[in-house]
Amino acid sequence: MPTMTTEDYVIALNTLRDEGVRAIPARVAERTGVSAPTVTLALRRLERDGYIVWTGRREIELTRQGLELAESLMRRHRLVERWLTDVLGLDWAAAHEEAHRLEHAISPIVEQRLLELMNFPTTCPHGNPIPGIAGERPPSVRLAGLPVGTRARLFRISEIAESERELMLWYFDQGFRPEIELEVLAGTPEAVEVLVAGHQVRLSRRAAEFLWMHEPEPTPV
Repeated sequence: MPTMTTEDYVIALNTLRDEGVRAIPARVAERTGVSAPTVTLALRRLERDGYIVWTGRREIELTRQGLELAESLMRRHRLVERWLTDVLGLDWAAAHEEAHRLEHAISPIVEQRLLELMNFPTTCPHGNPIPGIAGERPPSVRLAGLPVGTRARLFRISEIAESERELMLWYFDQGFRPEIELEVLAGTPEAVEVLVAGHQVRLSRRAAEFLWMHEPEPTPV
């Protein structure tokens, strides 16, 4: 059985993969909040146990075994987040923190009952697909990469942002909900201004990078 520490590293690697971030030891250290030597030792154990392999560019890839473990954990995490927000009424940030604690302890029986209770939800409250339940992921682009004048629907908020309590509460307060339409009003190297839920919001470039949008429809000629 994998340890909780192994599970945390596998989740971190899968999150980097989902976000299109190079999975190198430095990024893993940032994601897990530990030192470089600690990460190095942990990665050696993951390789020994068959959860990861190293590519020619010294990037880390999850093996099939590692990916299966990661998807199982993320399914439980996102399912529990949905239960905590929709049934128990926790806010986004609190739900993420509690789900991180519970994801390691949810049994397959409880997981199945939660799925049935909530009629098999396909995403977490922030729009991230629940592995094994959601269908094929649609094409998406970061809000920070959209040109001025573009209208697009919010697909999901990055799993990386979910670890930042104040930022998640700010997204919620400003009306950033999955499937809501945004319009890009202005952009500078430092910030992006959008229309959301009937009001203008200015986001830092970093905050805009965490918002994944459905690929916009082509503009009619």
